[in-house]
Amino acid sequence: MGELRGSADDPEHGDRPERHHPHHPRVPDAEAAQVRVDLRGRTEYAADLEQRAVSGWDQRPFRSFAGDRLSGASDEPLETVRRFEPSRAGLPDPGDAVTYLDARQPERPWLAAARGRPPEVQRLFAALDQGGGHAHIRHEGWVTEEMNRRRAACLEDPAQLDPAKREAGIDGLRSPEKLHRCREISSRITDPEAFAVAFARGIEHPMVRAALETEFTAKHVPRPVSLHLSDLLGPDGHSYCTGWRLQLVEGSVNAARDNRAAWVDARAHGRDPDVPEPNARPIETFASGMMVFAFGPTRARDGYEVVTMYPRPLEDEQQGDRP
Repeated sequence: MGELRGSADDPEHGDRPERHHPHHPRVPDAEAAQVRVDLRGRTEYAADLEQRAVSGWDQRPFRSFAGDRLSGASDEPLETVRRFEPSRAGLPDPGDAVTYLDARQPERPWLAAARGRPPEVQRLFAALDQGGGHAHIRHEGWVTEEMNRRRAACLEDPAQLDPAKREAGIDGLRSPEKLHRCREISSRITDPEAFAVAFARGIEHPMVRAALETEFTAKHVPRPVSLHLSDLLGPDGHSYCTGWRLQLVEGSVNAARDNRAAWVDARAHGRDPDVPEPNARPIETFASGMMVFAFGPTRARDGYEVVTMYPRPLEDEQQGDRP
C-alpha cells in the first residue's frame, strides 16, 4: 500500500469536471450508419482478440472472495456494497437508483452497465454519477477494449459522446473544450459488480478514509492512495482488470507522447499527419497490481470525494512517476 503521485489520470487542481452530454450528430443515411456499425464491430472484435491473446483476459462474471482482508471479517459477495453509505464518500444520497438509471441512461451510456445488476450496485453507481468523479465513466466495463485502446493511442475520451470531438481529442468532462489528458496507460475494471466492490471496500480503508476526512482547504487535495488489487477484489481480482499502453517510439515514452500529440493535432485541424498513427498494446497482466484512488473537492466544496479510481499494473507501481 502506498501513495501515488502524478498518476496517469490525476485530476487537475481546481479543475472540476463539468458534465456535457452532446447528442450524436444525425447520420446522413442508413447505408452510412451500417458502414459505421460494421467497422466498429470489426475493430472492437480485433481489440478483444488482441487483449485475450496478450493478457489471457476472459470476460466472466465477478465472484467476490469470501473474506475481507481489510477488516478480517467474513464478507459475503457484495456485502461491502450493501453497507456503502454515499455520505462517507462525499456523495449525495441517490434516492431511487432504478429510476435514476432508467431516466438518464440514454444520454449517459456509462450507466447502462449497472442496469439489471443487484440493487446495491445500482445504488452505488447512481450515487457516483451524481458526484463530480469519473471513475465509472472512464474506468468501468461499459468502456470496450477498443475504446480503451483508442484512449491510450489516440486520446479519444470515452466520456466524449460527440464523435467529431472525440476524434479531435476533446475531453468529454472538462469545459470549455479542453484537450483530453491521458499519459501512456488506460485501464478499466471489466465488471460492474467488481467495480462496486472495489470502490466500496476502498473507501473503508484507513488511508482512503483519512483522505476523505481531511479538513477542506481551497486549492488543496489529498494525495492519491494506492491499495493492492488483491485486498479489494481477492487473489484473482487482477483478472477483472484490463489496460492498454501507448507503444514506444524509438524506445522512448516521451517521443511516443509527442508523436501522439502531433498526430491528434493534425487530424483535429484537417491536416494529413506527418507522423505515424500512434498505437497501443495490451498490458500483459495486473497481477500484484494496485488500485489508485485520487481525490478532489466535492461539488459543494465542503469536503473531498474520490474523483477517479483505476487499476495500475505492478510494473508502473515499481517504476514510480514517469517523466
